[in-house]
Amino acid sequence: MTSSSTERSILFRLSNLGEPVNNENVNNGVLILPSVQLPKDFRKGDVLFELHFQLNAASRVSRDGVFHTNVPQSFDQPFDRYTHFDYPIKSSFHQDISIPIPIYRPGAYNYYITYTDEHNKQKQTEKFYFNVPPNLTIDNAFVAFNSINIETVISKWIGPLENWDKFFGKISDKGYNMIHFTPLQHRGESDSPYSIYDQLQYDPNIFPDSDKAPAQIQSILQKHKLLALTDVVWNHTANNSDWLKEHPESGYNAESSPHLAAAIELDGALLEFSDNLEELGLPVDIKTESDLDEIIHGITSHVLDKLKLWQYYVFNSKQTLIELEQTYNEGLDKVAPIEIPHDVDIHSLKSLSKYTLEVTNIHPTTIIADRFSNKFDIKKFLAILYAIYDTDTEFEVVKSKAGDIIDAINVDLYALYDSDMSSIKSQVADRIRYLRLADNGPKQGPVTKKNPLTEPYFTRFVDNKGRKQALANNGWIWGGNPLVDFASNKSRAYLRREVIVWGDCVKLRYGEKYEDSPALWDRMIKYTQEAAKTFTGFRIDNCHSTPLHVGERLLDEARKVNPDLYVIAELFSGSEEMDKIFVERLGINSLIREAMQPWDVQELSRLVHRHGGRPIGSLTWLPLDDFTYPAEAEPIKDKYLNAYTELEIPKALTSQAPHALFMDCTHDNEMPAQKRTVEDTLPNAALVAFCSSAIGSVYGYDECYPKILNLVHEHRQYSLDDDNGIGKVKAKLHKIRKDLALESEDILRDHEMYIHHEGQYITIQRYNARTGKGWFLIARTKFSGSFQKQILSPVVLAGANVKHEFSYTLKKTGEYEENDKFLAGIPVEVVDLEPPKLTIDEKETIIRVDESFIPGSISVFSTEIPGLNVSLDNYVKEGAIEASRDLDLYDLNALLYKSSPEELDASSGQEDVYRIPNYGTLVYAGLEGWNTALKHVIWSNNLGHAICNHLREGEWALDYIVNRLDKYVAHSAKLGKFQEWLRSRFDAVKKSAPYFLRPHYFALIVGIAYEAARFRAIRSFDKTIQQATNFVQSLALTSVQMVGYMQNTSLYPLVQVPSMAAGLPHFSNSYMRCWGRDVFIAFRGLLLVPGRYKDAKTHILGFAMTLKHGLIPNLLDAGRNPRYNARDAAWFFLQAVQEYVNYAPDGLSILDEKVKRRFPLDDTYIPHTDPRAFSHESTIREIIYEILSRHAAGIKYREANAGPNLDSQMKDEGFNVEVFIDWETGLVHGGSQFNCGTWMDKMGESERAHNKGVPGTPRDGAAIELQGLMKSALRFVNKLHDKGKFEYTHVKKADGSEISLKDWEQLIQDNFEKCFYIPTSSKDDHLYSLDPSLVHRRGIYKDLYKSGKPYEDYQLRPNFSIAMCAAPELFTPLKALTALRNADKIIRGPVGMRTLDPSDWNYHPYYNNSEDSDNFATSKGRNYHQGPEWVWNLGYFLRAFLHFHVEAVADSHTQQGDPSINILTELNERLQGNIKWIKNSPWAGLTELTNKDGVICNDSSPTQAWSGSCLLDLYHDVWTDERYRSKYCN
Repeated sequence: MTSSSTERSILFRLSNLGEPVNNENVNNGVLILPSVQLPKDFRKGDVLFELHFQLNAASRVSRDGVFHTNVPQSFDQPFDRYTHFDYPIKSSFHQDISIPIPIYRPGAYNYYITYTDEHNKQKQTEKFYFNVPPNLTIDNAFVAFNSINIETVISKWIGPLENWDKFFGKISDKGYNMIHFTPLQHRGESDSPYSIYDQLQYDPNIFPDSDKAPAQIQSILQKHKLLALTDVVWNHTANNSDWLKEHPESGYNAESSPHLAAAIELDGALLEFSDNLEELGLPVDIKTESDLDEIIHGITSHVLDKLKLWQYYVFNSKQTLIELEQTYNEGLDKVAPIEIPHDVDIHSLKSLSKYTLEVTNIHPTTIIADRFSNKFDIKKFLAILYAIYDTDTEFEVVKSKAGDIIDAINVDLYALYDSDMSSIKSQVADRIRYLRLADNGPKQGPVTKKNPLTEPYFTRFVDNKGRKQALANNGWIWGGNPLVDFASNKSRAYLRREVIVWGDCVKLRYGEKYEDSPALWDRMIKYTQEAAKTFTGFRIDNCHSTPLHVGERLLDEARKVNPDLYVIAELFSGSEEMDKIFVERLGINSLIREAMQPWDVQELSRLVHRHGGRPIGSLTWLPLDDFTYPAEAEPIKDKYLNAYTELEIPKALTSQAPHALFMDCTHDNEMPAQKRTVEDTLPNAALVAFCSSAIGSVYGYDECYPKILNLVHEHRQYSLDDDNGIGKVKAKLHKIRKDLALESEDILRDHEMYIHHEGQYITIQRYNARTGKGWFLIARTKFSGSFQKQILSPVVLAGANVKHEFSYTLKKTGEYEENDKFLAGIPVEVVDLEPPKLTIDEKETIIRVDESFIPGSISVFSTEIPGLNVSLDNYVKEGAIEASRDLDLYDLNALLYKSSPEELDASSGQEDVYRIPNYGTLVYAGLEGWNTALKHVIWSNNLGHAICNHLREGEWALDYIVNRLDKYVAHSAKLGKFQEWLRSRFDAVKKSAPYFLRPHYFALIVGIAYEAARFRAIRSFDKTIQQATNFVQSLALTSVQMVGYMQNTSLYPLVQVPSMAAGLPHFSNSYMRCWGRDVFIAFRGLLLVPGRYKDAKTHILGFAMTLKHGLIPNLLDAGRNPRYNARDAAWFFLQAVQEYVNYAPDGLSILDEKVKRRFPLDDTYIPHTDPRAFSHESTIREIIYEILSRHAAGIKYREANAGPNLDSQMKDEGFNVEVFIDWETGLVHGGSQFNCGTWMDKMGESERAHNKGVPGTPRDGAAIELQGLMKSALRFVNKLHDKGKFEYTHVKKADGSEISLKDWEQLIQDNFEKCFYIPTSSKDDHLYSLDPSLVHRRGIYKDLYKSGKPYEDYQLRPNFSIAMCAAPELFTPLKALTALRNADKIIRGPVGMRTLDPSDWNYHPYYNNSEDSDNFATSKGRNYHQGPEWVWNLGYFLRAFLHFHVEAVADSHTQQGDPSINILTELNERLQGNIKWIKNSPWAGLTELTNKDGVICNDSSPTQAWSGSCLLDLYHDVWTDERYRSKYCN
């Protein structure tokens, strides 16, 4: 790939399901690559774009996934829409899947993905389309789509070829750069340009030698520097096209389309009726509704009744009964009775007739073809009758039943017939009314042969073989479905007379494939390719009625000879969703929109706003937190094309509205003089010219023609010398558009608009966001001759230098006089106006118009905002990455995060998070808070948001972001460098940008700063995270959220060190910040996985020094007043030490680290200021042994300072703590019904509900997770001992006897499953320690063993998976797998794990801590752990799910024993709720818990340390466990 193609890399992000990730602000958008200038060194055959399709790791579609696209793999490879190239999808578990596809040519492409689902069934996504636009040039100069100025010319009105040079010179002088030709081919007998006699010959009146025509056309256009596009007419041909006689199958006739037989017969009868009106005594000259009524009555009696068209619909009852009798008489032995299904009621005629039709109809469905073409399979019919009656039943009885069945079937068919007859009469009446009575119709007058009563629906002739032919004429249908061919058997439009028919055009029948009509395909392919060689582009005539497969094939053929084909169309689908289909499938580059359509000024303003471009001050798109950050190296500057971000992230392909070609008037729309006034020609044209889109007009608009001209009957020519009209003003407007394009790097991105509507006025301010230069237009419309007096309110242009350029009004100077030879306009004069008054001061310019600015006037000004230029634009978006280079993770904690309690702490209560009026308070004081508030505003460009309003009102937010850092910079000079970057950028904006651009620059600076800080954090992490997905990186960033300096707390009483918060903002401050169990559950994920080994060590040492009673404190409080009410924290602590030893560099050395003990070794409670505090030292090795030995001997104490001051909710008995080992099993037991010593620690608090002091989940006895953690700790120390690294071998029991640590470990191993497993079959109950009467769920592991309430042992909770992860050896793999699969179905939620089996009577899944009701179970949130879904448990569950699937399921691992893509995709599916949550969370983290089925819980801590960490543990398992290393996981 060349460097230029690297610059032109485009990121195409796909969802978990393989669908495009689309722009959240665009409905029915299309995926279009940018139209940008090619590099100067670009050569034919070079890569246009490198499209990087990106899937998230282990996406659902990556399971046996294959990516298929029809993009050719080389420049020389021809494009075939139906040939897709296969790219096997190789996935890891943590890195984005990238499929680079080089694109060599413009065109319409698609992709789809095949994969295997979780049930091992093959699946295929739908096809998704993306378009690569052509590259247009004039004299090798790039022509941006938004600088296209098209003029439509009616080719036959130009006159002979010698007129062309002068004529097109005149158009070029008006500033147009592209010509739209109506078809230049040989016309048919109607002389309509769109009724083509011969597609392969040019108009002989212009081009005597058709073969020379292409060169002659190109020569003249090139001379005048004009591009050209032509209409291509694919749907029909002239009714007198001679080639139809050779190939009548190219049209829809009775032979190729038998479903039209009835319509053909009806059409002939109506024409015959038209000829016979006079002799039938019916009105020939229809002048009244009464005359019309007579005609319709005549049609009913003389046409419809006589035709007996019902015979085309129904089954022939009489003939069917005859055939049944004949078959019956042939012998019963030839027909066996059929077995009628039980759901068919043979006694119900409706049921029986429906079944008979399904079984006996010889066609798949009822049809309309020949008369009585609906027929039964007689033997099957008779077989049904045999099944109803005995074989000896009289035939007359059978025949009678058969007749009833046929009549019942025919009821619906007669109803269809009646409906169609009603439609025929209604449609014919409406059409006659329009043609002969309506004021807005042509009022054709008397019925004649030339003007029959009804237009011919079919062209009739004798073909070259002497056969009479009737071919369907083309037309259109009100409200028809564009995807349905109305001449096909899927429609009855011709029979129902619903087609507004074009009698001079025969509709062409391509069929479904080339073989259906090869002669037609050959002709139209040749016609299309010749046109593509001659012209720059196509306008697809009647595009919405073009069968999609026809348009696709013909455009594919055109692009073979002209890859840079510019394609436009005017769609009348009436639906943006339908427009999208045509744009995607055909690769349409611009959709035609018309400024003459609006009925009032307000609607015109809306249309101008729609096509005007991005609003002024638009927010620059940035990746922010929605993308994976490549962080293995410092980013290369300007690596990718037109990227504002400093990151190495290419421009992302997102959906956008189809590009518009906005025309002031089209050739098939009425002129201003007809719809409005001739004077409105000028303001309407100026408004269109100022729009940021392609624009166009029709020749005659600028010249002020009085009305739309008839393409068929008009034969006059354009005048070559006529200078009437607004042509010179158009030249000036087009010059402005050209200058705007030349000064822009990307005209689509750089140009912005502000549009204001005030009565008759519309103003447009157009502004280059990069250069600060712009234009301003005041247009006063004139929709009617009568208008109210109005003066525009003074226009204030803040901060801009304004210069008047020109002001004009258009005045009518005479009445239109028709010229027999030349087309002419209404006499008008463009009159110079006095410029509006400008009032200028330092801050603004005010423009005032007066009474002289009459309707039909325009005024144009150039503008420039001093100081706003490319250098400022570059300045504010560069340098942040460099400024962040020296920041450490503590700096980044301060820069990015700090919840309200943390910011108040850092500022001694003086500064809090920022509050935005009418929006609310930011969740963080740092940049993440602003990112949360701004990102959707940026991505949706919502300039009306409260944040933008606030920024326009003042500079407070800019000052806050800079100044809040002062308190942190005082302790970090490195952060001062980044603060200075922010200050300098904001100062530049304050100095130069007017208030209305403040949101733009603020969002850009903050976004760039946020990206730099986020990048620097990720760059500081382990390499695996630097390479990982956006989700993994976002999880890792919670480490930066949670760990930082605090003034009011620390890990040590007297020394300030960074500490981990349990959650934000609830658990961020003072004694509530550091929790023993929370820290060490989150330890591996938030400290070891990111590579924060120093912090990890500090946390181990900080808690180790507070060891007391053989326990780690639940609440640390910097070691000042630790509380020891957690039975599990010590075991999670030991697990963390083990993880540190295993994964930290030189991790084993921590065992020799010494800590000064907070308390004396006799457990005496003393203040931290007591001289005895910190007087004794222990190594971590000794700490480990002390925990084990104290537990072995038994722990029993009353909490220090017990009472209401310590815990106002707990009953007195709850302060008594006991822990012991049951030496029959080796299991650790503890707790009581009065306290809750594990993580499920909610104490009842409601006096009203009488649950105060009653734990919601005491979990006394042997909690399952503690057994796994204890087994893990024993395994760890025993292995250390074997290596000579742990000298202790025995512990003393409570009775004074000793047991070896190895024997203790084995005791647990031998007894664990006996105590905890509940078998799937009661036959095996005797093998386990259980009470069958309490079992209500099988194939699970108990949550507890020997608890105070025996039934609680048998509850299904998620805690067993913690034991599985800590000590998988305790579990029989197949039993573990059964339990995991049951839990997967029963207690896994979308985001977390249900804390209780929903079938349990204690299940209450909605947590509301503020509820104070009479409900004992839920009042004051006592059900905290009785059903709400906790997120951290999901991490342990998925780790166990992975482990035991790889262990026990063949297709979950590779031959090397590594996880297969099958299990990785299953894991990824189970992570989708978390991926969505962290992406949408204002706190950029995973919540503590959710209510039922993932519903947000407002009382949950919105970002919790262990919620993110435990999922990082899952990834860490895959990265570090030798069993899991493979091509999938590295």
